[in-house]
Amino acid sequence: MRTFVSALAVILALLLTGFAVPAAWTEHNIVREDGFVQLADRLGKDPAFQARLAGIAVSNVEAGLELPAPTEELGASLLKDAAKHMSSWPEYPKAWNETVRRSHRLNFAGPAASSADGSTQSGGTASGDSSAEASLVLDLGPLMHLLGDKLRAATGVQLTVPDTAVVGIGGPSQRQVVDRVSTYAPMWWPAGIGAAMALALAVLAARRRSAVLVCAGIGLAVLAGIWQASAVLFGGVASAGLGESAMGSLFARELIASSIDGFAPWVTTTALSGGALFLAGILGLVVRRRRNAPAAVR
Repeated sequence: MRTFVSALAVILALLLTGFAVPAAWTEHNIVREDGFVQLADRLGKDPAFQARLAGIAVSNVEAGLELPAPTEELGASLLKDAAKHMSSWPEYPKAWNETVRRSHRLNFAGPAASSADGSTQSGGTASGDSSAEASLVLDLGPLMHLLGDKLRAATGVQLTVPDTAVVGIGGPSQRQVVDRVSTYAPMWWPAGIGAAMALALAVLAARRRSAVLVCAGIGLAVLAGIWQASAVLFGGVASAGLGESAMGSLFARELIASSIDGFAPWVTTTALSGGALFLAGILGLVVRRRRNAPAAVR
């Protein structure tokens, strides 16, 4: 009976760990704003993605731009340069971080935050689309403000730049995924506590505690392998399926690649922990066998 209880407790501990670790990483790096900003830093250095963002920001500014005749040529030259090189400007990293923060608040604060924003652009041009409440978006307002500041400094003309410029990067299906993630990811800590308690129960109930450590170590190593394989598989599938626009696909691909890189140390730590438990269990079995050897001889 003790062996049966111990085996069930080990299985339960591994199942809970299988949920708790990925959920903890997701909660810290996706659901939390600071973690997401750090994760999205890779996108701020991607030339193709940033060139597309710059093009949309420039188009939005040009649409409402009315410069006096003497400064039209200068303004047009600056906007043309911005479309190609804005990501290399010294002020750009700060504007990109603020863009990510605003976008995170819109996507993770629920529909109310999205609707309160006031204006929505689907594909970078359309505004006032009510479907934005159920979509994934990027708010390019900080980038447009950066463009406005550059234009004001170059031309001396006071320009009015919209506070927000929301660009759609995904539809309702992607928004549902985000909503589920934000709901279930914070549940990692009760799962983690449950995993620790189940492992403790397995050790206490076992006749051979070293055997429990060996099984738990093997189980953790297997979990690490499953996570690694799942990350690679998910990266290929999601890159092809996420994003209902060219920008959405590009954003999804780069964010997923950054997520896989960020989760890799957690996978490695889990594998090393499994190896440590396995070695501790093997050492315990060896010591037990040596202690029992003299008794057997007698």
